[in-house]
Amino acid sequence: MKITKSQLRQIIKEEIQNVKKSMMLTEAFKSDILRNLATGYGRLNRDFFSASAKKYGIEWDKVEDYHIEKLRTPKKKGLVIAVAGKPVEHLDSKVRQGYYSRSKVYAGLTKGRLVAVLKDGKALYTGSGYRSAEVGTAGEIDSYSKQMVGLDVFGYRSLKAIQEIPGLEYYHIDMKKGGEFMRAERKAELRKSARYGATNFIDHKEFAKQQKQRYADLVKKMKNDPKKIKAMVNKSVKHLDKMMKEVMDLKSSPVKKYIKIVQKEYGENASDRLDSIQHKAAGEIAQQSSRLHQQYGYYLQEANREEIMRSDKYVDSYASDVVNDCRRILSMKAIDYLKYH
Repeated sequence: MKITKSQLRQIIKEEIQNVKKSMMLTEAFKSDILRNLATGYGRLNRDFFSASAKKYGIEWDKVEDYHIEKLRTPKKKGLVIAVAGKPVEHLDSKVRQGYYSRSKVYAGLTKGRLVAVLKDGKALYTGSGYRSAEVGTAGEIDSYSKQMVGLDVFGYRSLKAIQEIPGLEYYHIDMKKGGEFMRAERKAELRKSARYGATNFIDHKEFAKQQKQRYADLVKKMKNDPKKIKAMVNKSVKHLDKMMKEVMDLKSSPVKKYIKIVQKEYGENASDRLDSIQHKAAGEIAQQSSRLHQQYGYYLQEANREEIMRSDKYVDSYASDVVNDCRRILSMKAIDYLKYH
């Protein structure tokens, strides 16, 4: 079919726009390696960087070359970007080409071509979410437009299969040691999990600071507050902070024992399972804090009313709710929240 002049102009216009977007994206990077991985056909695109930044908390503009480790054999932890280190014309197909054969197929890999991106040994996929692009493992992306990041053909989707492609180069980013360029995967997810509990935080210290300030503001407004209730609330706040720290650090003896049980039960999927449990447990603790804050606020509001307006019945009722909440919180342990989920 012959291409008309208007069609040719449109193609040229689209290519210029793509080049401009690529230039704007790569100019934000400090890392020359990232610039190379994001420049040209078959490379990482804007949707991947924005979606992965949102999901995993990676601030890509702060990643530098020394944060990226070039390997011949990929690690099973962290983020791994696999690219072709040399041209590869043909590959053994991992999917059946006919009734009986899995013959060689033309791959046409050029040097530098993106093959896959893996998170903790699992290939990542992109898809169109409700409002924006999303990224995750195959089981995490529920989208009609789901597509593997990289070479989504010939059945090369597992880490084992990808390693069979000759001449690959692997660029590894250790997300657990990325304090300089990460908001932290878990903390980014924890903010989302805890949002319904009216608590946004950075780490356990920030969480403790917010709780202390929140209750200090309420105490300033109170009149004739019973010391017993005030002491119980303060004790409960400290206990919530202690449990949040334990859930986020995963270092206490009971938690370590529980992690071993999960690893034994879920095998290679244990990491994803533990992340899910941790996020839900942190959200539940944040919700407990929000509920206690609300109940204590109701109590102080009623207790502070002028005598003619105050209802002793309501004061007693709210006081009972606060005490019951405190007792429930003080009876809980961090491991209980983890096991519940």
